[in-house]
Amino acid sequence: MGLGTAALAVPAQAAHPWPARQPPVAPPPAHQLRDVHRWPGEPATPAAIDPARFRQSVDHLCARGSQPDPPPAPMPASSTDGSASSLATPLGDLVRLAAVEAEIDPFLLAGLMFVQSGCRAGRESRLGIGLLRIQPAMYMSPSAPAPPGEKEEWRPAELLDPGRNLRLGAKVLRMWTETHLEIDAAFGGVPHRGPVAHFVWGDVVRGSGAEDEVLTARRRMIAFYLQTPEPSTATQYGLKLLCPLEGAPRVAASGPGEDRDGGKRHHRGIDLAAGIGEPVRAVADGTVMFAGANVPGVPRRSIPPDRIARYRWRQLGPGGIYVCIEHAPERHVVTCYMHLDTFSVSEGEKVTAGQFIGRVGRTGVQLSPPHLHFELRVDDRFVDPARCMSSLVIPPKATQTYQIVMQAKRARLAGARAAASAPKKL
Repeated sequence: MGLGTAALAVPAQAAHPWPARQPPVAPPPAHQLRDVHRWPGEPATPAAIDPARFRQSVDHLCARGSQPDPPPAPMPASSTDGSASSLATPLGDLVRLAAVEAEIDPFLLAGLMFVQSGCRAGRESRLGIGLLRIQPAMYMSPSAPAPPGEKEEWRPAELLDPGRNLRLGAKVLRMWTETHLEIDAAFGGVPHRGPVAHFVWGDVVRGSGAEDEVLTARRRMIAFYLQTPEPSTATQYGLKLLCPLEGAPRVAASGPGEDRDGGKRHHRGIDLAAGIGEPVRAVADGTVMFAGANVPGVPRRSIPPDRIARYRWRQLGPGGIYVCIEHAPERHVVTCYMHLDTFSVSEGEKVTAGQFIGRVGRTGVQLSPPHLHFELRVDDRFVDPARCMSSLVIPPKATQTYQIVMQAKRARLAGARAAASAPKKL
């Protein structure tokens, strides 16, 4: 049940063995690293998986509620078997049973489900069908190997059933696990880490970001399943910091000083790539100094947690729904968590390091994918969080997005200098 050997792209061959299988619609864009080897090794799959704990871990991964999930507790083993109805069987059991049948890592299958559909079944769109967003058309390339499963299993009506979708998807993931190295040798593609990238892209992998998101979700789930202590890092400011998101290290897709609104303002923190609904945690002990929203005309409107949900669909300022926490180490330190979907803390409330304070959203965001904007202020001065959290955050400079953003900024500045030095018309 491993993740497969790391795959490095090689030059494409002059003649492919068949027309490349590829999705009819390109996957959503995802931030990716310039060097996939920047990622540390992924955790091993736990042995002798307990069905009840696994079920709770899937529930945690897929949760979107305003409250945290309790840690998994020992429970009697599930008596669920593969003959149970998908509608009556818990989602975690469906994932585990499908993975066992296909002999693949169930945590990897759960992570793929989270990234592909947010764990929401019964949906059909241009991006695919059901929990794993399977695209039957991708596997119909002439002369390509026949996909796993029977023809009937690929029908949309079958793929909308959660259990059947997971069982077929697990077989497909097993197929890519067994063939991805030879596929890379035959078709080339960008560097990536394993077979999950092919599930998203087909024969020619054109981006590693989606696979990184799946493996991040897998890390989150394994840490919850094992109740692994959260890693922390010491700072020169007198306190230790945790990562505000689970599954460290997390990718900071942008950092302080980058352009916003065409250069009218500058970014003051880091944007951590994340999925809608991911839990956000306090990075250190402290006191909530603000909990509310950046409402147009009112940058800081305090709102009780039981009323904040009504603001998630409103037009908000750049910060959206957010929380700021004041810490009390040797120096005055404040952290802020922005673009939340909801929060669960009140102003004046004491919080502890790692405590659940809210969930990732897109409030206040104009164009970017979902992310957590995280700020760190020391003695009322903004500090780059990535420099203080090097073991927990992969900095923006390591991403391809950063290169594109900086090129655009340099072009804007060059244009501004040229306009300033141009002779003025009389």
